[in-house]
Parts: sequence; structure tokens; C-alpha cells
Amino acid sequence: MNNNTPNMQGESHDVVIIGAGFVGVATALWLQIQGHKVTIVDPDPFVEGAYYGNACTIATYANIPVATPAILKQIPNLLLNPQSPLSVRWPYLPQLAPWLIRFLMASTPNKVENIARELGILLSHVNTAFEPLFKESNAQELLDINGTMYLYSSEESFRNARTDIELRRNNGIPVEELSHGDIADLEPNLNPIYHKGIMFTNGYHVRSPLQLLKNMGAAVVARGGKIVKSKALSIQRISPTEINVATQSGDVKGNKVVVAAGAWSRQFASQVGDRVPLDTEQGYHVMYNGAQDLLSRPVGWADVGFYMTPMDTALRAAGTVELGGLKNPPNPKRIKLISDTVKTLLPQLGEHDAEWTGFRPSIPDSMPVIGPSVKDKDVFYSFGHGHIGMTLSGVSGKIIADLISQNEPEVNIQPFRVDRF
Repeated sequence: MNNNTPNMQGESHDVVIIGAGFVGVATALWLQIQGHKVTIVDPDPFVEGAYYGNACTIATYANIPVATPAILKQIPNLLLNPQSPLSVRWPYLPQLAPWLIRFLMASTPNKVENIARELGILLSHVNTAFEPLFKESNAQELLDINGTMYLYSSEESFRNARTDIELRRNNGIPVEELSHGDIADLEPNLNPIYHKGIMFTNGYHVRSPLQLLKNMGAAVVARGGKIVKSKALSIQRISPTEINVATQSGDVKGNKVVVAAGAWSRQFASQVGDRVPLDTEQGYHVMYNGAQDLLSRPVGWADVGFYMTPMDTALRAAGTVELGGLKNPPNPKRIKLISDTVKTLLPQLGEHDAEWTGFRPSIPDSMPVIGPSVKDKDVFYSFGHGHIGMTLSGVSGKIIADLISQNEPEVNIQPFRVDRF
């Protein structure tokens, strides 16, 4: 496949993209590669959204949904234990209930197998979809290709992970099992409190996600794209060929609209007439300046659900999931959970230098919404990527660009349609 010479079958369009995160910007670049004009609308482009605060990994192995059969057994713990890797804010529970019911319905063995298969297919296209985007944005200097490691604290913890390990292998994702000694050799600075581990040899990470996003945004502008720094308010069709996106600073018109607003996307889908069970997973990270050399790759602690990642000038510890909606204030207990766990693994660290919280767009079945609106053929959706928005941004962007260009996408988009619920 030659990503730079797509088979153009449709006419060129003016496309308005709502959202300047990785998904929106990658979509813009792919649209430009395929000959379209783009305008991105975002109130605060390239600052500290979910694209900034992530665990920095290109997680080509992340085909396991959040909802699994094991989750059913953990419901009391999730609701009652504030130290759980996945927790629910009690005041938000009534509003979350419909989403939570769908989440539990997606956790059956058959559902999980189907989701893992479809996500695995999508993930298999990540690297080829990123190739031209990385080239345009000089990304190579920001990438470390050294695999990603998961640690397990006990034989029981490792045994419980066996189902996920085999589900990955069955979907073509390589997993290398590591002994206690293997881990010590690879990451000698870790406190050896782990039992065993696994290595995703095809995983890699970005030393500065925000810098990569800025580079991609600069590439969009260099190709003639526009970035409107304003909050999008509504989508409205104004003629058979034109759609208006109203913003706080004026109207932006186009032939096509792409909603890639992450956790804020549901309101726009609703305006068009599509109902989607999108909610939020609030994530956290802490930063340790100058500690990046303690690890040579991202290391995940499976028992707590977080990563430690060496970046350009700091070590980041990111993760845990809190379900509490977009207005949920920062929870200091989640920060403490991460920082305390980091110190058990890297006791040589002092206090963290910075902390962050942000909102991931979450669909109950852990699969993004990618494809056209059911109500308006010129509105397209690309949101709900959960923990793997940066990872799936390139392939999601290419799918949307192919649809707008009237090319056949390389991935079957039916499992990701907006009306699957």
C-alpha cells in the first residue's frame, strides 16, 4: 500500500473538524493527503487535554476491553473501595447507570472475544496509518521503540492474566512472558517486588505526546489547513450541500463535518439526531522531573492499572480510571494511589513535581465510534477511543478520510457504527 497516493474517487470537500486532539489532527492530515481542505475548531488547541496527559504509549497490543468477565466479580470492590484501579464516584451513579448496564452487558465471554477481535484488526493497521503522518510531523525523533512491559505481583495475579494473554495471542498480538530474572535484567532500577511479567515487543512510546501533536498541527497548517480557536456550539445543516458549525466567535461552514471532540462529542451527535452512550473515564498522572533514566521503556503495574513511562525530561506515572462525569473535580486519593505505588516500585524517587487530571471519552464496550452519522450522510464521527486515542488516531483518521473520499476503508467499520447500541 502506498499511503501517499490514495485512490481518489470523490470530489474535494471543505471539511470542518470539531476537536484538535490526536484523532482530529490525524484526520485532518489524512484528509489533506487525499486532497481535501480542512478547518479544525477547538477552544484550546494543543494544551493539556487527554492527548497531553496520557501514558505516552502507542499501544498496538491494547485489544482487551475494560469490561471483562472478571469485572463482574469486582463490582462491590469498584463501588466501595477508593483504592480500586477502576472506581465510581457515588454521587454520579444514577446518571452513570445506563452506561454501566451496557458496560456489564459487554463483559460476557462472547462479547469480549468479539471486541478483542475487532480491536485487534483495527490495531493491526496502526503502524501503516501512522507512517505518512509521522513523516510529515518529524516524529521519529520523539519515538522510542523498545517494547512495553507489564508486571504482576503474584502467581495468582499472573494466572488471572492468562485469559487476556491468550486473547491477545489469538488475535495476532505477540506477547513474550518474562521471569523475575528477565525483568531484573531489563529494568534493574525496579524494586524486585514483582513475580513475573510480559513484554509487548511491538509496543513503543512517544517521549512527548504534546510535542508530537503540535508537530502534527503545524503540518496541517503548512498544508493550508486552518485552526479556529473557539468553542464549537452546534451543528446545523443549512443547505443540501452545506453544514454550519456555530462557534463562540462565529460560524464555520463546510461540505462535511467530522466530530472528533473526545469526551465532549455526545452533544454534537445528539444535535444531529444520533444517540450514543458516551461517558468519561477520568485519568490522572504525576511527573518526576529528571527521573526518566530510571526506566528504559513503559512499565505497567497490572494490579493497579497504571504505567510508568520515561519521557524527554521526566518520568510519568499515569493511569487508574474514575467514572464521575465531566464535572468531576480532581480526586487527591487517585493521585496518592499512583504516587504511593510508584514509590513501591521505584523507592529512590522523591515527591512528584507535577500532577494532572483529564477526561477520556469512554464507550461501554471499549470500541470507538468511527463512521458516518445515521441521520446525516455528511457528518462523520470519530470519538470514544478510551485509553487508546493516540494509538488509534492515525487509522481512525484514514478511515474517515477514505469515507469522505469515497474510497473503500481497509477496515470493516460496521462494528464501530454509531447506532450499534
